[in-house]
Amino acid sequence: MRPKVILALIPIYFLFGSCKNDDLEAAKSFATLSEDLAIANKQISADIYASCARTASWEPLGTLDSRENMQKLLDVCDKSYRQNSENTEIAGSVLVNYVAAVGNLATTNENGFTPKLNQISETLGNLDINGQKINENARQAGFQIVDFITNFLVNDFRRRNLKLAIVCTDPAIQEYSANLSNFINSSYTDYLLNQEIKQINEHFGFYINQVNQRLMGLSGSKNNPQDFNTLQERQTLLEEQYRAEINKVLERKKEGAAYVATIRSTADFHSELKQIFNGNRKEISPKQIQACNKYRSNKESQNVQNTDRQNDSWNQEITSSELKQAKKATKEYIDKVTPLLQKIQD
Repeated sequence: MRPKVILALIPIYFLFGSCKNDDLEAAKSFATLSEDLAIANKQISADIYASCARTASWEPLGTLDSRENMQKLLDVCDKSYRQNSENTEIAGSVLVNYVAAVGNLATTNENGFTPKLNQISETLGNLDINGQKINENARQAGFQIVDFITNFLVNDFRRRNLKLAIVCTDPAIQEYSANLSNFINSSYTDYLLNQEIKQINEHFGFYINQVNQRLMGLSGSKNNPQDFNTLQERQTLLEEQYRAEINKVLERKKEGAAYVATIRSTADFHSELKQIFNGNRKEISPKQIQACNKYRSNKESQNVQNTDRQNDSWNQEITSSELKQAKKATKEYIDKVTPLLQKIQD
C-alpha cells in the first residue's frame, strides 16, 4: 500500500496555515485515514487464514500419514481460522468505520455507517485464536464506539460536533485499540507466523536431511561423482528455497508489527487530540459527560468521573490555540505513521 500524502486525523493543512474552517478540514482527513486503515486491516486479517493454510501445506508429504495430517490441519483452518480471519476484519472495522464516520461530519455525508450492533458484539465475543481473545472490557468499548457514533450521526449531525466526538469516544478508543492491537500481536504476529516458521523448518529439514544422508553414503566414493554433484546442487537449492520462505514470513511479521504500531499510534494521537480539545485536561467534566450520554443508548452504564464543576464550561468550537497545538501533534503523528504504512504492502 502506497502511503498517502495526508495520513493524520488532522490534515497536513495544519502545517501551513489556518482559517476559521480548519475544524471542517480536520474532520475530512478522518475519511482519508480510514482508507489506509481499511487496506491494512483487510490484508492482515486475511492473512490469519492464509497463514494457517500455508503452515498446513508445509507438512512434509513423504508418507501417507503426513498427507493425512496435512488434510486435518487444512480442515482446522477451514473450520476455525477462516471464521477468525473474517471476525478479525470486522473487529478492525470498528476503528476504520469510526474514523470514516467522523470524516462524514465534514462532508455532511450521513451515509456509509450502518453497523449491526448485535453482530459486532457477537463477533468480538467469538474471536479466539490459540486462547487469545478480545476481553469483555474491550468488547464493551467496541460496542460503545459504534453505538455512540451511530446515534451521533443520526440524531445530531453537525460538523461543529467534531470536538465532542473526539472527547466522548476517547476512553472507548483507548480501551479498544489497546486490546485489539494486543490480540493481533499475540495471535497473528507472535503465534500464527511463528507456527509457520516452525513448519517451514520441519519441511525443509526433512528433505535436506534426506539429501545429507545420501551425500554421506556417497562421500569418498569414486563410482558416482555425477550423483554426488547432483545431490550437492539439490542441497544448495533446498537451502536457498528455505531461506527465501523464511524471509517471506519475516516480512509478514514486520507488516503485522507495523499494523499493531499503527493502531497504537493512532490511539495515542487520538488521546492527544482529546486532551487538546478538552482544555489540556485528561478528565471529562460532568457537563461533557452529560453531552456525551445524549448519544449513548445505555446511559446508565457510563462511568461518571469526579471532576470540579468549574470545568463545566466547554466551547465546542476549535480555538486558534487548540489549532496550534493540533498542528504540532499532526506533524509528529505523520512522521511516526508514514514509515509504518510503508511496511504494509498491498
